[in-house]
Amino acid sequence: MTVPVELLGLFLDHTSGSSIALLGEQNEVTQVLPIFIGPAEAQSIAIGLQGIDLPRPGTHDLMIDVIELMGGRLERVVITALEQGTFLAELVIDTPTGALTVSSRPSDGLALAVRRGAPVHVEQTVLDDAAVAVHHELDQPFDEEEIEDIMTEFSAFLEGATPEDFSLRDDAGPPDEAGPPEETGDNEAG
Repeated sequence: MTVPVELLGLFLDHTSGSSIALLGEQNEVTQVLPIFIGPAEAQSIAIGLQGIDLPRPGTHDLMIDVIELMGGRLERVVITALEQGTFLAELVIDTPTGALTVSSRPSDGLALAVRRGAPVHVEQTVLDDAAVAVHHELDQPFDEEEIEDIMTEFSAFLEGATPEDFSLRDDAGPPDEAGPPEETGDNEAG
C-alpha cells in the first residue's frame, strides 16, 4: 500500500552540510520522511518548485521533454523501499503503449514531479521503518528546531540500524542515501 505525500520543503542539515528533502502526509503531517539528497538535485528541485524557466533545459527538464515528446506523461513517483540505508524509487509513466515503471533515485523523481505536479507516494513499509513522528501545526512552515529534532531522531534510527533491518540490494549504486554522505563529497552514485 502506498501513502500520498507532499514535499514539505528542502532543508540544509547543519551538522553534515547535506541537503534534505522532507516528505509528509498530505492532509495531516504526523510523520516525516527525511531523505538526504545531492546539491545538484536539491537545486533542480528548488528550480522546479519555483517554476524558473532556464535558458537551456537542465537534466530534469530534458527528461520531462523526452518523456512528453515520446507521448508519455509522468503519472506518479513512488518511493518503494529502504535497502542498506538507500531509498529506492520508481517513476510510473503513462505511454501510448501502456504504463512503464522506471527505477529512479527519489531526488530525481522529486525533481521531475515538481515540474509536472505529479503525485508522490511512499510505500507504507518505508514510512513504518524510516519516518519520524512529528507534532506539527498544519499550514505552518517547519522551524529550525523542528528540523533539528527530526534529523536527530532519524540519525539515531540510522545509527541503531543493523544490516538485518534493511533488505539486501543486488543491483548497482545507491539512488539516494538515508544518511549523510561520506566525506568524499560523492553523496549520490548513479
